[in-house]
Amino acid sequence: MSAAAHVEAPQRPVLEMRHISKTFGPIRALQDVSLTVNAGELHALMGENGAGKSTLMKVLSGAYRPDAGGEILIDGTPVATGDPIRARAQGIAVIY
Repeated sequence: MSAAAHVEAPQRPVLEMRHISKTFGPIRALQDVSLTVNAGELHALMGENGAGKSTLMKVLSGAYRPDAGGEILIDGTPVATGDPIRARAQGIAVIY
């Protein structure tokens, strides 16, 4: 009798934020930030005041348009950024 091997399903990203940067004039609020959230995971953003937590969530929710070069994917599909109405239509909402 042999023991059955336990095989975990591969992690499937439901949210990917890749190389997100955001500047406000001379202030760099975010620089090359990447975040992956897999199905079934729970994440918390923590950091000091001014670390960029709210800015990152505002980019995700469409309140801020990220600087050129970054992308956001939901279930592997690129989503439009910089428009809160489109973000909401694509199932993205941020609650503080």
